[in-house]
Amino acid sequence: MLIAFIAATAIAGIAFVSDKALKPAPPKVISTFPTQGAIITPGPIKLSVTFDRPMRQRSYSFVQKSAETYPDCGTNQPVQSNNGKTFTLTCKVKAGHRYEVWFNNPPYLHFAGENGDPAVPFGLSFQTKPSANSSE
Repeated sequence: MLIAFIAATAIAGIAFVSDKALKPAPPKVISTFPTQGAIITPGPIKLSVTFDRPMRQRSYSFVQKSAETYPDCGTNQPVQSNNGKTFTLTCKVKAGHRYEVWFNNPPYLHFAGENGDPAVPFGLSFQTKPSANSSE
């Protein structure tokens, strides 16, 4: 009897869909500046992250894993683009350093789509060129 029911639903094309399958994928990072693995010139930079859709206003998580690998952004606040997809933060980077910035990382998940779903965490790593007077 159960086999006949399963066969009948398959033939009729009836599908059972869970609520999870109907939920859209969470927002994700599509580009950054600097780009992943870039080697950039030291000095002031406009650190930026762009998502695949408009994000919640004034809600962000630029996450520091270590004080040694996080750029000096002082007390600057990120600026969100008019289309809501890009956040830009003014920072300074030193010569000959490796940097790491996360956009969302539990428990800091404030980059969220307009519907409140947190973006997929994304780790950005980049480094700076050594100074001209460095022996590196």
